[in-house]
Amino acid sequence: MKYRWIMKLLAVSIGMMSVCAEAGEQPVTPGAIAKEARETVEATVQYTAQEKEAFQRKAQEKLTEMQKRMAALQARADKASASARAELQQSIHELEVKKEAARKQLDGLASATDEKWNEMKTGAHAAMEELNQSYQRLRSQFQ
Repeated sequence: MKYRWIMKLLAVSIGMMSVCAEAGEQPVTPGAIAKEARETVEATVQYTAQEKEAFQRKAQEKLTEMQKRMAALQARADKASASARAELQQSIHELEVKKEAARKQLDGLASATDEKWNEMKTGAHAAMEELNQSYQRLRSQFQ
């Protein structure tokens, strides 16, 4: 089940090689098929690794940007009246909790197996989205 898509890709590759062989091209050997399959699997593994790295890098950049935005909100809260400051401090604290939850999700991505990757990616994306929505709600209170 885990490598079903690889097997399908291999079957398509074998079929295409058979067509080429019938068209008068060089005969296809089991070794050539195995080599093609290995190259396909290696390319897929490399692509997946690049996708993981790109997602993690973008998510980390968003988290860093959110930290800067939260610091700016904190600076504005520090200048607010005493009654408003207490409420804003609580909201900022809740944002910090959500930011840490998102960070933990991102940290988990680094060690996620291929089997768990999509599940972990979905969780990290949801945590980042929740953090962003909470930030937007808090920011609207300042305006």
